[in-house]
Amino acid sequence: MQCTPPVRLAYIPLLVATVAAAACATDTSPSSTTSTTNKITPSSFTITWNGGAFPATAVGTTSSATVVATLWNTGTAAVAVGGVTSSNVAEFPWSSTCPLGAALAAGANCTVTAGFKPLSLGAQAASLVINANAQDQTLSLSGTGVQAVDPQVSIAPSAGSPSTPFALTLAGATPNGQVTLNTTYTPAPGRMDIAFAPTTWTADASGRLTVTMTHDSPGTFENWFVDVTTNLSSNHVTSVVQ
Repeated sequence: MQCTPPVRLAYIPLLVATVAAAACATDTSPSSTTSTTNKITPSSFTITWNGGAFPATAVGTTSSATVVATLWNTGTAAVAVGGVTSSNVAEFPWSSTCPLGAALAAGANCTVTAGFKPLSLGAQAASLVINANAQDQTLSLSGTGVQAVDPQVSIAPSAGSPSTPFALTLAGATPNGQVTLNTTYTPAPGRMDIAFAPTTWTADASGRLTVTMTHDSPGTFENWFVDVTTNLSSNHVTSVVQ
């Protein structure tokens, strides 16, 4: 009977000590939910660009517009820059300030600039691929080749009576652009001078336009067009009303 109390008293502290130790181990051990080893952070490398569509450009000429892609490395480590390729480099040539085949230093940026020089009429396109940071970024480039603006006018017939229709045919104007028709008049002897105000017309999608007119006053009429977009003047043609 005297041995029972000591056994109970010794057992209780041992159990308490064991539980307390286990609780302490749980509180201090690392937890995967609080670890920052695999935390996802915003990328420190980006590529930005200013669009991809070029304005209509005369065939054989280089557009004044450019598409510029900028590579930004705002991180603390260098980023590998692989290379640049274009699916239509003949019409969409490019140049670069980037260290192709090397690395873009931390905190640095560089550019890839694409141009447009259409070789034929109509819609043209290209894919410009920039490889950097072990990824490909594709830029879609587009533009339209149009006829070169070189306004030329012809007239038929060149002489006739007051009832004769004279057809002025213009070619080489800005496609779908406005042109002004200008006319001066040298009256036949005994006739009064007449002043003609410029009139505005619109060329079609191919830069062509035909204007037919009649003159009821004998004399010589000098006609020419001015392309409003480029301010280029056509050649001058004359019609004589007898």
